[in-house]
Amino acid sequence: MNKLPEKLTKLRKHYNYSQSYLAEVLGVDTLEYMNYENGSGMISYDQMKKLASLYHIDLVDVFRNTADVQLYEVNKANTDEINIEYFTAKRTILDKLKDFYEQNRIASTIIAVLLVTILIMFIVLQNTVRPYTLTRDNINRLSVSKTTVIYIDDYSGVNGSGSNANGELSNLTSSAAVKVCEGEGFSIILNEDGTLSHAGLISKYAKEIEGWKNIVDIAVGANHIVGVDSNGRVRCTGDLSSGACDFVSDPRYIRKAFATAYGTILMDEDGVVSYAGTFIGSGSLKNYFSIRDVASSDNILAVLCEDHTIDVYTKNSLNYLEAESWKEIVDVACGDSYVAGLDRYGKVHIEIDNDEIASQVQQWSNIIAIDGSSDYLIGFDGIRIYGVGNNSYHQFVKEELVKQRLDMVSNVDYSIDDQYVNVQFDGVSNASGYIVSIDVGIGISRRIEKAEVVRFETENMTDGKNYTISITSVGEGDYTDSDVYRLNFTYQTPEETYTFIKGQFMREEDFLNYLYGIGVSEEKITRHVSDENYCEDEVSVLSTSLDNQVLTKSELLNSEIEYTICRVSEDEKE
Repeated sequence: MNKLPEKLTKLRKHYNYSQSYLAEVLGVDTLEYMNYENGSGMISYDQMKKLASLYHIDLVDVFRNTADVQLYEVNKANTDEINIEYFTAKRTILDKLKDFYEQNRIASTIIAVLLVTILIMFIVLQNTVRPYTLTRDNINRLSVSKTTVIYIDDYSGVNGSGSNANGELSNLTSSAAVKVCEGEGFSIILNEDGTLSHAGLISKYAKEIEGWKNIVDIAVGANHIVGVDSNGRVRCTGDLSSGACDFVSDPRYIRKAFATAYGTILMDEDGVVSYAGTFIGSGSLKNYFSIRDVASSDNILAVLCEDHTIDVYTKNSLNYLEAESWKEIVDVACGDSYVAGLDRYGKVHIEIDNDEIASQVQQWSNIIAIDGSSDYLIGFDGIRIYGVGNNSYHQFVKEELVKQRLDMVSNVDYSIDDQYVNVQFDGVSNASGYIVSIDVGIGISRRIEKAEVVRFETENMTDGKNYTISITSVGEGDYTDSDVYRLNFTYQTPEETYTFIKGQFMREEDFLNYLYGIGVSEEKITRHVSDENYCEDEVSVLSTSLDNQVLTKSELLNSEIEYTICRVSEDEKE
């Protein structure tokens, strides 16, 4: 209930004012003021300020229903001069800002411009600089050797470039790859289901790792493979002549594995680091706990510490003090004469005695993983790779040579049989090859030299699910990769098919039982008797309308089927 009319009446009577007098103070006629007190009229804010000053009360208390008004004795002789500013509403921050603006217009304008500029810069930075979650998920997607680069792209395809790209790697299959590792001449993939896929591995070692189950992490050196299972146990195979897996004690409860060319580094669930094999800086590892990553070459060991800084150990005369000053590093790489670090904003830092290479690396942006070999460095943004250094095996496209983007492929089509999705397309001029992939965990992208049919296994495809075929024309020399051509399709499990050879000399009973077993109804079958051909007592089918056809079940069930049998001779009938 609105208590304002009651308060107005109470105040007027307490101070013994007439309604006509108050109407005169407020500048309204008496009838209108009477309406204020009986609740049928609405008093204005300015009018209430006058009354609050007249009655020496707080304006807020008048309007607040839960507050009562304070009644004071006032000398009526002084009421003709009303102090309007005696009691006013409490001033807000906005009121104070308005006053400041009125008194300091120039300063207020400058402050406003600065605030708007800061806001715009904040928005721009939020959209152009992307900090990454500090986990190993991204860095696990890239690995290199002296001759080969392998990586998992944003479309879940495993791709390769370099000497291995058109060999064993092109036949590699995987089920939802989560990590890739490249050795000297072989590739290993850790799948989401804890199994390993491989390419280029000799049969002895391949057979062994195919038996590893529930693997959660892998590491690969030049010639050895390490796996850590879900129970924290370590598996190791390959050429172990360097002692890469000769641990002093049986390692247990291991959380992460790292590898150098001829050594292995393990970290247990408490962050304790142990190692086996021989490599530069190995003796210093006993001082570390909870390392994040390791990179090594013949001359350098770079350790990514828990606080996202890098420690560098080297046997040559170079000191990498700048690298040790980098902050917020999430991935590390090194070669024979360089150290590189990727920060959480997607920028790559490199310390190298080559200004041209350093300048190229500084231009990379939005990188999510780096890795390097002895004489080249690779950056990966989730879709494609960037590289600097020795490119003898065509591991990367040299950006400074790129002048024109290739066209996308055309006339892309596909067919599905009982084992494969078969993709075909028309190629483009000047392409050095094509990368073809399907966004399903059945395998990797295929790298092919020319436009030809590419086959993807359907074993893990789901009936009725949508998939995307992606094809990129690969550039080289004066050309860069094309945009990705994408074709969406719904996978439908192919119907079972039936092949009918010429039915001559098949027994009629067997032929009909075969059709009935498939589900063909009698109404769909018509029988004819030959006027010219005679047979023995077993009636034989001479020909059918299905001869030399391949039909699906639905086609067969909807077909009108005719067949002709031989006439049984009169002698045979008797």
